[in-house]
Amino acid sequence: MVRFPRQLVASIIFVSSIPQKTVMHAYFVNRTRFQSLPVYVDIKNGKTRKLTLVRRIEGDIQALRNELSSFLDDGSIQIKSISNQLVIKGDRSSEVREWLTKRGF
Repeated sequence: MVRFPRQLVASIIFVSSIPQKTVMHAYFVNRTRFQSLPVYVDIKNGKTRKLTLVRRIEGDIQALRNELSSFLDDGSIQIKSISNQLVIKGDRSSEVREWLTKRGF
C-alpha cells in the first residue's frame, strides 16, 4: 500500500473538489467512459450511404434536434425515440462534435 504525505492528500482532495462548468439546456449528451463525445459515422449500402449518429441523449431530444438542424442548415435529422438517438444524413460528425463542445458538452 502506498502512503502519501498529508499535504499531498489534501491537495488531491482540493483539486478534485473544484466545481465543474455547468450548462443549462433542456437536454444532455453524456460522454462515453473514455470522455469522448458519442458521435459516430455509420456506413451502409456498400459504402455509398453515410449517416451520422448522436447517442446517449437525455432530456428533450426534440429541442436538441431543432437547435442542431438550425446550426447545420439541414432538415434531414431523424429522431430514434426508442434508443434516444439522432440520425443525420451524411458525414457531419466533425461539425456536430465541434458544435457540442462549443455548447459545453
